[in-house]
Amino acid sequence: MVLPTPEGDLGDSSRFHRVTPLPEPRLRAVEAPEERALSSEGLELVYAALERVRVEHDLRRLTVAVDDTKLGAQLLVVPRGTRGTVGVDPLRGWSSDPPLPGVPLDVELVVALCRLALRDATGEEAPTTARDALEVALRRLDGVEAASIDTGGEVLGVQTGPGAPPTVGQTVLEVVKERLDHTAVVELVGVADGDSRAGRPDAIAWAPGGALELVAVRTEDPTGELEVHLRGGEIRTIGRSATRGLVGAAEAALAAWHARPGAAARAIGWARTVETSSDGTVVVAVALEDPRRVTVAHGIGSGSDPIRAAAAATVDALSR
Repeated sequence: MVLPTPEGDLGDSSRFHRVTPLPEPRLRAVEAPEERALSSEGLELVYAALERVRVEHDLRRLTVAVDDTKLGAQLLVVPRGTRGTVGVDPLRGWSSDPPLPGVPLDVELVVALCRLALRDATGEEAPTTARDALEVALRRLDGVEAASIDTGGEVLGVQTGPGAPPTVGQTVLEVVKERLDHTAVVELVGVADGDSRAGRPDAIAWAPGGALELVAVRTEDPTGELEVHLRGGEIRTIGRSATRGLVGAAEAALAAWHARPGAAARAIGWARTVETSSDGTVVVAVALEDPRRVTVAHGIGSGSDPIRAAAAATVDALSR
């Protein structure tokens, strides 16, 4: 089953495409980021090396551009599961946020490692994890220049270049449904070949906050106004929204988030019910956007009703 966004179908490549392949769904808990050991192999190794460099230089994001003979133009980004910056310096072959002065030796070495890793990853006998295999399969598709997969394989981002064919969205879905046996949210970002109505995607700026706790979700009678209580550390905030349904719950949770000192501006991109189990548990997925209307985080939450699930999903996205 495929759920296109209300904004347009897969043929409208001038917008962000958000689609959800739904095989046999099952509830999956959100997992903590995995340890990436430098003793691993394949893409896991290169992501571990990139992450080590990113942390040592105190970077929010590190993006490496590779022009592979088989895969074409590719971007590798850490933290893994995020998308990179468009417009990487072609001479240096990488970019960082914040920018680094000069060209550190460890960055040059890890850029070379990225080239070798992508070349080796396309081999038939390359050692790989299921996550690596899915990422390589997506990168093999014509026009795809980056693929981001979260640890649990629940949220996938596919970034395409200007040469992507109009059918790339459907092809991406086919690959995902073939290789995953659980619910996943897939977001396609980019421009199909020949479509001049939009530029390439903006760089994504997202710094996750500290741990948040959803304390309460209430409906104020007789107005029907939604009220969400959040706690983070010693700070407890309350947000309200007059909007009904999933979007209203997400907006109330965001209002509570924005009431926190120093909270970054976020807006609800979309919210939808992903699953309703036989015991009445509802699973909701949400996408949050920054002020430029660029999707920066997804969240999945469950609850005894759609409103509580949407609030929980928003808190999950804010915590990523």
